[in-house]
Amino acid sequence: MEGLFGDNRLGELEEKIDALVTNYRGVKVEKEKLAAKIDSLEAENRELKEKMTEIQGQKEIVMRKVKSILEKVEKVEG
Repeated sequence: MEGLFGDNRLGELEEKIDALVTNYRGVKVEKEKLAAKIDSLEAENRELKEKMTEIQGQKEIVMRKVKSILEKVEKVEG
């Protein structure tokens, strides 16, 4: 039983626990950074989708106007 609870074994166990706690803290910080980055990217993605929808609407307006102009030109030529 002395081997399990000897100073050397307890010291090793304490070092391993300290290392695990340090690693956990590092992973937690990294997770928080990644979560913030994801939030930022999702917001940017929403903005880009809104802009794309707006551009699509503008494109449709331009296409209707071009079609109208072409129809007028055809009437004049016809």
